[in-house]
Amino acid sequence: METPEATTGAIVPPEVSPELLEPLVTVVATLGELGATPGDIPLAVPPGSLRAGLVALIANIKRAMGHGHGEATRLRRALATARATTGATPEPAAVPPGDPTVPRTTTGDPWATVMTITHAWREAVASVEATWATLAGDAVRLRDACGTLATPGATTRVTASHLEAAMAQQDRARQKLLEATRALPVTSEVASVAEVLTAHRKQVAEASAGLEAATEAIEKTAVAMVETAVTEEQGRRATVAHEPLGRLVAACHGATHFYYHLRRCLEDIEATVGATAARHGGPDGGQGGPEAPGVAQEGPGVPKDLMAAVAVAEALWDASARLAKGHLLGTLRVARELLATLGVPNATVAISVAQRCRDATAALPGLLPRGLR
Repeated sequence: METPEATTGAIVPPEVSPELLEPLVTVVATLGELGATPGDIPLAVPPGSLRAGLVALIANIKRAMGHGHGEATRLRRALATARATTGATPEPAAVPPGDPTVPRTTTGDPWATVMTITHAWREAVASVEATWATLAGDAVRLRDACGTLATPGATTRVTASHLEAAMAQQDRARQKLLEATRALPVTSEVASVAEVLTAHRKQVAEASAGLEAATEAIEKTAVAMVETAVTEEQGRRATVAHEPLGRLVAACHGATHFYYHLRRCLEDIEATVGATAARHGGPDGGQGGPEAPGVAQEGPGVPKDLMAAVAVAEALWDASARLAKGHLLGTLRVARELLATLGVPNATVAISVAQRCRDATAALPGLLPRGLR
């Protein structure tokens, strides 16, 4: 597992807590729990079954968790350049080597570089937040579809007693046919022989049709019994899955909130950078007059509150990236294998997923730099 670099030189407010990262672990743990449940559940929503839906979720979860980090380092470098050049003759802004988020043509205004890096970072966080919000909606649809199956409908249950009744009806129809067949038409009147034979044939035909209908009723009852058993089993599985799916929905919402919290922090940083850049872009060549009341400075023109906010954002963004890389992405692959298995899941693999998630939870405090917890 990677160890985050300590963030120094900043007074960090208490917006950072290991508990904020827990929903990311809960998502993976819950997927492993669902993968350890035997069987699949056909659903009326795409892609057609619970396991297929969860496997589809994992692809987006991997994308959301696999974000990079290091934006805070680039931002601090740009802030250092802006601080060093504040009030000096404008020169080409120092762009961190190989930084793809900063246009190479940024020149003359170091605060423009700071704004570009901050904006790109916020956009990256907003994209991850949007992905988690979509995942929460997808999880809600799976949960609700299972809830519908778990709720008994108004259809009649076809049981063994229904089949016994159909078989009794078949026995009666068979007996009636035998009686009709054995009844020999007898008449003393030659003229009525044809009528008697016609009546006998009609009686036999009716008895035969009754036996055929009774046999067909048995077949339909047997099919309905199987369908009832399948429906009840699906309902049972849906009932079992409904509770962990509810936890999955809550965890996805929690992950969305984590990145929402981070995005709002970056919005504050961006607003502070904009205000600071405006103060140093005035007609007095960057001296800008007295600072706003209550704004503490770190060096020329860089508010200490800005550096503190950058430290908070870095702690959250980098910790989530390290959590994913060091613990969750590998465990997520194992959970996917469980969900892709239609047979009886491997109990050892399922236990492994649960243990990995417990290890990840235990590692959460160590992912945050000392002094931020």
